Amino acid sequence: MSRLRLIHRLLAMGVAAAVPAVVFVANGTIAAEQWVLGGGIGLAYWYWGPTGASL
Repeated sequence: MSRLRLIHRLLAMGVAAAVPAVVFVANGTIAAEQWVLGGGIGLAYWYWGPTGASL
């Protein structure tokens, strides 16, 4: 696995974890919707990536 591929995967996981973390800091609670939203955004970043590959 190349270094760039590893960094990209770690960034996608970080984005997926950051959404519920920010919601927890702002509201003090976490609901299932925030985990799903974070996972969706992280998956989208992993799939399309920083290059914005075409749909």
